[in-house]
Amino acid sequence: MKKVLLSEKIDDQGIELLKKAGFEVKVSAGTDIETMKKEISDAYAVIMRSSLLPREVIEAGKELKIISRNGTGINNVDVKAASDNGVLVAKVNGANAYAVAEYVITTMLTLSRNIMMTDKLLREKIDTIQGKSLPGFSTQNNLNGSQLKDKTLAILGLGQIGRVLVKLAQAFGMRVIGYDPYVKDAPVEMFDDLKEIYMQADFLSINMPLTPQTENMITKNELSLMKQTAILINSARGGIVNEQDLADALNNDKLAGAAIDSFNPEPPAADNPLFSSKNTIVTSHIAGTTHEANASLGIGAAQAIIDFSNGKMPQFPVNPDVFEEGE
Repeated sequence: MKKVLLSEKIDDQGIELLKKAGFEVKVSAGTDIETMKKEISDAYAVIMRSSLLPREVIEAGKELKIISRNGTGINNVDVKAASDNGVLVAKVNGANAYAVAEYVITTMLTLSRNIMMTDKLLREKIDTIQGKSLPGFSTQNNLNGSQLKDKTLAILGLGQIGRVLVKLAQAFGMRVIGYDPYVKDAPVEMFDDLKEIYMQADFLSINMPLTPQTENMITKNELSLMKQTAILINSARGGIVNEQDLADALNNDKLAGAAIDSFNPEPPAADNPLFSSKNTIVTSHIAGTTHEANASLGIGAAQAIIDFSNGKMPQFPVNPDVFEEGE
């Protein structure tokens, strides 16, 4: 019976799919290198979530034939090492597109309408406002916020997530612009000049993968181009935005707010500056992990292994050159 190693547990529907296909499924005892090297040694396949899969772990998989990523991003997998060892890497595209897009809209609304501050102040001052006007309290404390209608949302990355986000934002009456050097048929006005994007954005949503080209892409220089009233949302990967520079911009009122779902590294250090920056939402990599999205991701990751074992190319291969027909 071929063993499928899960670096971390995936959705039960994915596990059941693998078991029905005749695989033994094992969840690793840990995601550290030494534990993974031991666990992967007799595995036919491994499904990775967000933990790292470096060369030394891949090379310890003497029976390893396929790495299936329970998600879209592959920055945590050493794809070159996999190719060097004849191991196919596959991923799942689009399964969590609506979940991530909804997260972006949720955080945009939360920040623009001052929901967190309103909740905090109302709880703190409830004893002092009896008999007074609540709208007056809101005005006095600058809590009224702004609406999304007629604001400009700039999306960096017009893949499946970005395209869903376009539809949701337009439903709110927003103007949407975008940047993506790899997309030719975008549904919105596109810009080649990132400087222009930063200057126009009321909201900036990052939906790009972490690559050598996007690493540290947004620093104090780029943030200085943005409106002081702008809000930045990173639901993609930590490492694209310089965290210290972003915290400095927020604390110095150079930016109105931010929502951060991914960090560099993960988990973030206790002294990460974004945990103490102004008007910042920090979340634990939840943008794409709704119950529904997790089920779709788990099924997709499992199906890639099943297809491969039946000699069929998985739907979303990363290094297809290593695939051998009839494997």
